[in-house]
Amino acid sequence: MRHPRILPLALILILLSCDRIKRNGAAAVDKAGRTVAQAKQKISSKKNQLADKIFPGFDSEKPDTENNKRRFREYLEVDLIEDVRNIYCYGDFLGADYKVLIAFSCDPITIDKVIAVKKMQQVTSKDDDGLFFSENFKWWDKDRIKMLQPSKVGKEEENWQYLWYDPKTKQAYFEAYSL
Repeated sequence: MRHPRILPLALILILLSCDRIKRNGAAAVDKAGRTVAQAKQKISSKKNQLADKIFPGFDSEKPDTENNKRRFREYLEVDLIEDVRNIYCYGDFLGADYKVLIAFSCDPITIDKVIAVKKMQQVTSKDDDGLFFSENFKWWDKDRIKMLQPSKVGKEEENWQYLWYDPKTKQAYFEAYSL
């Protein structure tokens, strides 16, 4: 003897089970999608980091970009604090030698940190004023720099780093180059 209510009850149970399977499947697809998106983000981030190591970005026309902030930390070896602003950078890596210019505004305490971290020494000779270059940037004031006494660090026939600071304007100029 068959029970007439079993068939509708079985259909209802099957439909509920299908709905539950469908929801679980959708949740699994969503989770997989998030995992793929996170993996893509990590890959993209690593790719950008590697590209930045091979072809570092310098933004000589616009201040305070992420590239310029990275170059500041990389070359000056101090953290960015709120007194550091208007960071402009230029890098020339064509040929056997390189040249990097960084100009920024800051308080004297930041300059003191850079000099201490890099173990820079005050230049005593009037003839020792860094590397001459032909590029002209509105933020690199060659005439003002000639009037300032730099600090420097480096090794003969390898590389040099110079740092000029104008306490009146709180403007700093950093130059690194190889020979």
